[in-house]
Amino acid sequence: MSGNPSSHPPPRLALAYAEMLVRRPGTVMTVLLLLLGLSLWGTSKLTINSNQLDLISQDLQEVKDVKRVIDMVGGSGFFMVALRGNDEATIKKVADDVAAMVSKDTENARSVTYKIPVEFVQNNMVLFVKTEDLAEGKRRIMAFLKDQIRRANPFYIEIKKTEPVKLDLQDLVDKYSSVGNKSIADDYYISQDRKMLLLLIKPMWDTNQIGKTKEYVDKLRGDLAQYSKSNAAGVQLVENYDKNNLGDKKTVPYGFTGSYKTAVDDSYAIEESLQPVTIIALVAIFAITIAFFRKWAPTLIVVSGTVVGTLYTLGFTYATLGELNMITSILGGIMLGFGIDYGIHFIFRTRLELGAGKRYDVAIRDAVINAGRPALVSAVVVAGSFYVLMVSEFRGFSQFGLLAGTGTLILGFTLFSWCPAILAIAGRKNPELPQTLIGVMKPPPTNNASGKELRIPRPGLVLAVGCVIVAVVCGAAIPWKSGEPPAGAGFFERLPYGVGFNYNTRALMPANQPSVLLQDEINERFKIASDPLAIYTKDLAETEALYKELTTDPKKRPAIAQVMSLFTFVPPEGISQANAKILEEWQEELKDIDVKALPPETQEKAALFFKMLEARPFDVHQVPEIYASQFRHLPTTSPENHGYLTFIYPSVDLWDGKQMLQFADQTRSIKGMVTPGKFTEGGPTGAPVEKEFRAAGATQLYASLARMVLKDAKLTVILTALWILVMHFADFRNAKLALASVIPLTVGLAMMMGVMALFDLRLNFMNIIILPILLGFGVSHGLYLLHRFLEGTSPLVALRSVGAAVVSSTLTAVAAFAALLVASHNGLRSMGLVACIGLITTLLVSFTVLAAVMQLMHDKRQKDAGRSPEGGSATGGDTSSTRAA
Repeated sequence: MSGNPSSHPPPRLALAYAEMLVRRPGTVMTVLLLLLGLSLWGTSKLTINSNQLDLISQDLQEVKDVKRVIDMVGGSGFFMVALRGNDEATIKKVADDVAAMVSKDTENARSVTYKIPVEFVQNNMVLFVKTEDLAEGKRRIMAFLKDQIRRANPFYIEIKKTEPVKLDLQDLVDKYSSVGNKSIADDYYISQDRKMLLLLIKPMWDTNQIGKTKEYVDKLRGDLAQYSKSNAAGVQLVENYDKNNLGDKKTVPYGFTGSYKTAVDDSYAIEESLQPVTIIALVAIFAITIAFFRKWAPTLIVVSGTVVGTLYTLGFTYATLGELNMITSILGGIMLGFGIDYGIHFIFRTRLELGAGKRYDVAIRDAVINAGRPALVSAVVVAGSFYVLMVSEFRGFSQFGLLAGTGTLILGFTLFSWCPAILAIAGRKNPELPQTLIGVMKPPPTNNASGKELRIPRPGLVLAVGCVIVAVVCGAAIPWKSGEPPAGAGFFERLPYGVGFNYNTRALMPANQPSVLLQDEINERFKIASDPLAIYTKDLAETEALYKELTTDPKKRPAIAQVMSLFTFVPPEGISQANAKILEEWQEELKDIDVKALPPETQEKAALFFKMLEARPFDVHQVPEIYASQFRHLPTTSPENHGYLTFIYPSVDLWDGKQMLQFADQTRSIKGMVTPGKFTEGGPTGAPVEKEFRAAGATQLYASLARMVLKDAKLTVILTALWILVMHFADFRNAKLALASVIPLTVGLAMMMGVMALFDLRLNFMNIIILPILLGFGVSHGLYLLHRFLEGTSPLVALRSVGAAVVSSTLTAVAAFAALLVASHNGLRSMGLVACIGLITTLLVSFTVLAAVMQLMHDKRQKDAGRSPEGGSATGGDTSSTRAA
């Protein structure tokens, strides 16, 4: 560390590039403007691919499973329209009209389901009930019938008055009043309280094509508005998500939900949240740069260069990928917040060189060389930190890593070309103009009035106190206790649990998102999740084996609440045979009963009852087509995907990440014993064999994505940390300096975790991705300070000369992320908050702990050089600080 690196000649390439900028600024600007024109053209051609399925590797088994389901039934899940009202007749009439309207829209709607005839199920339900329940029902009914017939006899005389036998079958009716959670008392998909009716629409596309769904939502709103104006009954449809608003006979509240709508709402919530965020961030960045520069001109030069570099990045995006996705669509905002850093450091260094009395061309050249080296290292390290995201299996992150990493390098190059070229062109017109535009900054004095070197007082004490504070704050992040803190725990009670991870994905959504509120209401009214997972089976033998595996022992998979299969409508063989025997005997006992002999109020029910007694066992081939078609492939399905689907509904809250992963684990692989050829002509063709079945749907995809995020976050943090250490060692060629330069980064992020624990903030599936980004950006603090320090200046001079630039560039990044705090999307807010905390803690560590370490290093440097740490020349400025290094 001895010696003055500033006495070394600058690299020839850096010197040649700097000389070109000041000698041929017009040529440089012409090239930059030509590139800008091409980039603007490419940017205008960019589109956003809203197909979320394209963001996941198409080789994943979960993606292949979902694509098969899409091919079989046209999409996973439903677009749901919920009608709410107090008047049952009105909402049923509206449902009939809306269903007819939707069915005519063959361009957008593949099918609409809102009622299914239940007569077949009603007539055959006696074959599904447990035999002991049927026997008990028979006993009660026979006692009732005998009493009714006896009392209907005109010669019936009671010597001692007795109460008529009451027929109470409610407990048995409640037990068998539904198939799954669909009531068999009504054809319509209506809730048990009769206040909500559902229409399940299957669009012509899948849930991941959110752009098409968004257009369909707008069209359907328009169609329903037109219906309100034209229907003969004068019923008004009003979109409303308040579950207490039940309307009246002339007003029917409605709402949209289902997997199609929630996917749209979540995606567009991010886009809508970013619109005010971008404006706020730009205003804040302007305000901060003007406050530090105290002039308009440098702010305009730096911001315009940042915008140009961002456009270059978008042009690169068009040239390489051709489109943006829902993740990379925020690229522009990220680049604006990070990229301005390079322009700020160049302008501040140029002001310092001008303040040393240099001519404008020399000042620009030396600023490019002196500020360029740490800027280059910073850009390479930050770009590498973004490139690390390319290891992610999630294409949204890997593409973002490619574009953000390349964009960082493009912005660094652009700002160290754009800003010098503008100042050099201005200098050619008037040598004093660059100084007038950006101002000057006199090199800070190195000695005080008594001639002693200005230094950070008592660096050892500062370091000791800083280490204690850091240790206390960082200690709060450590989970001294495992598990989760109890609900409602106080500060000291939850502190031992450290910084936690919030698996609740609902906490990432905008508060009171309408489609989610309606989904909760549906779950409450219908006792069922809105959308199920689907499991593919190629034939009836596999379908039966899967159904038996899922229903024989429900405790085996407690996360499954309900199974709907073609075999749901087939009575269990053993039970149906035993029940048929009871029914035959019962028919024989009642064959001489004349229904007309019963009281009038009983005759209608008796007729239905006698019809039910005729039920006899049947197999899967006798299930009516209206039921069977719901589980079979469409006519348009590819031959290799022909087969059947079994639908499973969760018993857990899928918004809770842990419970979602539990449900996904219990349904990812299901093994059952299949008898090949069981339902083909000729009977079984072989012994039972074990077969594996896989569930497909949004839950499995989200579970895979959640695991990718958790795994990739850990991997990228490790790779980024290794990349930073390697690059810093390559830059400084000294282990101590390399370790010193990462002090703000490592200690600052550790403190960030501690602050989060102290204020009960948690990591989640969105803000955890900020960690590798913060690692990359945080390196600039130590880099610029140490490079200035190694020019031979004291730590205090280094802080005074580049500290303002470090603070300014950090605060502009803070402003960009702080703007996310106004977003309605909770996930974006959490990203902004974590980033702000991390940037501020790294900045504080840079000006305290790192400053103290630099002072101790400087004292040792002077001691090795044979000078007293308290001594120093009596000159006011450090001329070596402004020489090219």
